[in-house]
Amino acid sequence: MPRLVYVLMLWSACAAAQTVEGNVVNSVTGRGIAGVKVSLSRANYSFYSATTDTQGHFLFDQVQDGPYTVSYSSPDYFYEPKGPRQFQVTAGASPVKLEARMTPLARLSGRVVDGRGQSVPGAGVQISGPRRSMSARTDSNGRFELRDNLLPDAYTISVVPPPDLKPPDQEPESDRVLNWTRTYYPGVATPDAASKVTLLPGGEVSDLELKLLAVPAHPVRGVLLKPDNEPAPKVAIFLSEDMALVSAESRSDGTFEFPAVVDGEWRLSAEVTSSSVKLRATQWIEMAGHQLEGVKLQLSPPFTVPGKVLMETAKGAPAPRLPSVALDPHVSRSRRDNGILIGLASASPNARPDADGNLKLENVYAGAYRIIAMNSPPGYFLDSVRVGDAEQSAPEIELSSGAVPITLVYKMNGGTVRGTAEKCASGGVMLVPQEPGLRRPGFQYSKPCDSNDRYEIGAVRPGDYYVLALPGDGPDPWFRARLDDTVLNQAAKVTVRAGETSSLELRAVTPPR
Repeated sequence: MPRLVYVLMLWSACAAAQTVEGNVVNSVTGRGIAGVKVSLSRANYSFYSATTDTQGHFLFDQVQDGPYTVSYSSPDYFYEPKGPRQFQVTAGASPVKLEARMTPLARLSGRVVDGRGQSVPGAGVQISGPRRSMSARTDSNGRFELRDNLLPDAYTISVVPPPDLKPPDQEPESDRVLNWTRTYYPGVATPDAASKVTLLPGGEVSDLELKLLAVPAHPVRGVLLKPDNEPAPKVAIFLSEDMALVSAESRSDGTFEFPAVVDGEWRLSAEVTSSSVKLRATQWIEMAGHQLEGVKLQLSPPFTVPGKVLMETAKGAPAPRLPSVALDPHVSRSRRDNGILIGLASASPNARPDADGNLKLENVYAGAYRIIAMNSPPGYFLDSVRVGDAEQSAPEIELSSGAVPITLVYKMNGGTVRGTAEKCASGGVMLVPQEPGLRRPGFQYSKPCDSNDRYEIGAVRPGDYYVLALPGDGPDPWFRARLDDTVLNQAAKVTVRAGETSSLELRAVTPPR
């Protein structure tokens, strides 16, 4: 290439570039933050990267024209967007000036002890807040620490005893059997009675003592059966509740016993391989102040659940890409109450329909499942889910074979809800069906508000909804909202009609923490 042409091309590239600079400051002190990684990206690809200096300043030279998204990351701070993160770089215009405010993370540490005041190694510690849930195990001295990406907030803290913990001292002159239970700070057995621990930005709560509670326990007795109803001897059976796990082995006649189980919802499970086929058994039990006898836990092979996705299409219009379908296994109530449930479980069978809408959900074992409809195609809404000939009206279904097909029906010409939501920027708006049976994935809607507090949710299934606006409060502020009566009583109401637009002016409300 001739040198003159090369110089002209280089000069042209420089002339089409622009400067982007800014500052990252501590949202509490207002001082600059050193060592923050700043990235500029286009179309999900990182184009430019820089690190703030000791004053929190960063500078990008020679940024090419185009739209960019900025992101900020630091191990000690979190970034909470207060407005749009996208901006335009235009050659010849004024340099782009950016400023970000980051909030210092919190720290929590402490110790778990038993009723005797002795340290408990291997205990499971869980904390749950409106924006973040985390867990850890205590070390050999019964100590724990939570610090990585711990947002300042009000948290419910619980501790789960390890399976090998020495049983509690029994009450004098009493025949009651006691065992350790999940204990909520400051020493209660239920989350409703717990006290929350508030972590301030950059603050630290240390030497928090969590003392395990001993409560009455009762035996669980049953029998493990093979698919042909014959006893299954010498098979490991597990009794689990979130982080709690104990095991027993079936006897020669298939019977098993867990002698001291505290109240709550528990999962019984077993697995064995026979003739290269993995057999599994899963059953949920509820302990409520008394022993449980005669539990039948039956091993079974996997099966395939047939399904179909039916799409309503306009005459002459091309068929849209058909959405996938998944089956999400039941999880314990305590896991849901603690906000741990996020997305699909790793063992969730899923499938994408073929061109005719037919699908097969393979490797399904008997049990309770949620039917998860993935994102609806643009302009469509999920109208109904049928199991066999009956419309599904409960959050979960029991599946014991592949004899009953699943059908999902999508339609067009849904309604639209739009408007403004005061103090909603970087927050979101939710539409929750007033009919309790429809409060499940596929029938609820959520969209973020824009920087002007405006929202619009289209392709909504006609029906009656609660409309709830939640303020910008960190990542996905509405994802963990617990939709109990306390929250829904603060919501507006709307009736969505096919092909019509409803306008609502909302005020963001903060769910209880």
